Amino acid sequence: MPDTRLIERWLPIEALGIESLRERTPMTPFPAPNRLHVWWARRPLVASRAAVLASILPADADRDRFMHAIGIHGDPVAAKLRIAKATREGKRLGADAYGYARAFSYCLDAQDKDC
Repeated sequence: MPDTRLIERWLPIEALGIESLRERTPMTPFPAPNRLHVWWARRPLVASRAAVLASILPADADRDRFMHAIGIHGDPVAAKLRIAKATREGKRLGADAYGYARAFSYCLDAQDKDC
């Protein structure tokens, strides 16, 4: 039986892309202090976390637990569509538009560490 890893079979690229944009975009109307000087070798935290974890887990790992472990506790694709629709209609959904905190701020809990 081959030793196939999760990253070889599945990786939620669109969701990771949306979360990567969220982590580099400030939640205020002012630019973040790290935008005063561009750091050219910046690594997106959520994408790096997902790549490392998916390369360790077997291909048949629970995908919902994987998403929870990397900090994505909702559907960022659906949230982005909802935000775009609200923007077109002139509405503002506020700071909690995605329904969960940004993925990079999540720390693993005991249940995540046991998987």
